[in-house]
Amino acid sequence: QYQRQPDVRRNRAVQEIYEPGSTFKIVTASAALEEHAFTTDEVIDVSAGTIRIGSRRVNDTHRYGPLSFTDVLVKSSNVGAIKIGERVGAERLGQYVARFGFGRRACGDLPGETPGMLSDSSSWSASTLASVSMGYEIGVTPVQMVAAVSAVANGGELLQPRLVRAIRNGAKRSEVERAAPRRAINARTASELLGIMEQVTERGTATAAAVPGYTVAGKTGTASKVVNGAYSKKDYHASFVGFVPSRQPALTILVVIDSPRKGQIYGGAVAAPAFSRVAAQALRYLRIPPTLNPAPPVYVASADDGAGGVSASIQRIAAPIDDGLDVRTGPPVVPDLRGLGAREAALRLARLGLTARLSGDGIVIQQDPEPGTPINQRTSCRLWLDRALPSPPSPGSPER
Repeated sequence: QYQRQPDVRRNRAVQEIYEPGSTFKIVTASAALEEHAFTTDEVIDVSAGTIRIGSRRVNDTHRYGPLSFTDVLVKSSNVGAIKIGERVGAERLGQYVARFGFGRRACGDLPGETPGMLSDSSSWSASTLASVSMGYEIGVTPVQMVAAVSAVANGGELLQPRLVRAIRNGAKRSEVERAAPRRAINARTASELLGIMEQVTERGTATAAAVPGYTVAGKTGTASKVVNGAYSKKDYHASFVGFVPSRQPALTILVVIDSPRKGQIYGGAVAAPAFSRVAAQALRYLRIPPTLNPAPPVYVASADDGAGGVSASIQRIAAPIDDGLDVRTGPPVVPDLRGLGAREAALRLARLGLTARLSGDGIVIQQDPEPGTPINQRTSCRLWLDRALPSPPSPGSPER
């Protein structure tokens, strides 16, 4: 009987609609930077702590002096976000809301997914523009918000979330075809926004989202819930959305707390700490090496037989060399990791300054880049694991 209750069977990731609040300021800021309406250091006067739109008044939680564009997001000023939205304008902001995937189904793999709620920007009043700029009067699903923030992590490209990454039949692994990415913003805008979102977790509203050893980028949100047709003064959605490691993203995580109690209501106080705990355990499980203060690499001189001696060039190899790792001269290359366990393979990559991206469990059966590929500017290596190495092809069978 308990399992028959609709609310229990509800897939909240794709069916639950909520007003995102300040996490949505990421979209407002993206539109402003992409359209060159603001620069990151332009000063916005929010010193009054309040702004009037018609007969309506919107307040900041604190009174600030003049804030830079960056600090409007870092401190999450509603007044500043509204002023940014007003300069961008309803038509352009509406375009970027759509670019980030809001107003349509994000995934498609799960039944019952809702497109959320979004009105046509051509009908927005000044009050609606102000509300959307700070994440109100728009209904989003958690998966839409994760996809939108992941676009920033992906250099501006919006990817379609998929429930299944690959289908495995014995040793055969077939990747699920993914939709071609669509560009929400250009790479430069994404880079600027990434820097701002890192500051949110370093000195802004989400210091509690920090994960020891890793850089984190994200944004807090606290939005009043609609109860009986009016915004409540005691019921809120408190949230934090972010990705980690911020410069080599592996995870995007959204935490939404429905109606937090016990005195704290803000996303930075109740959702950000949950993000930190979930991210720390997930990174440890995925064996993603730390990005802050990693173990220092060992540098050795490389031999140059053509010159009859040792060259003056210095090559980065590994640190420390105590597990049988081959020491080679010349440019560093990706090692052959096939047949190794996940832990050992990830450790060897980490010692070369590379991040392991793991799929499956067991031992490494395939890797990308291939063994012997020069490392150069590469930052990660994709590893597929299985319980046993694949059988060699029978004579005459086609190569894969």
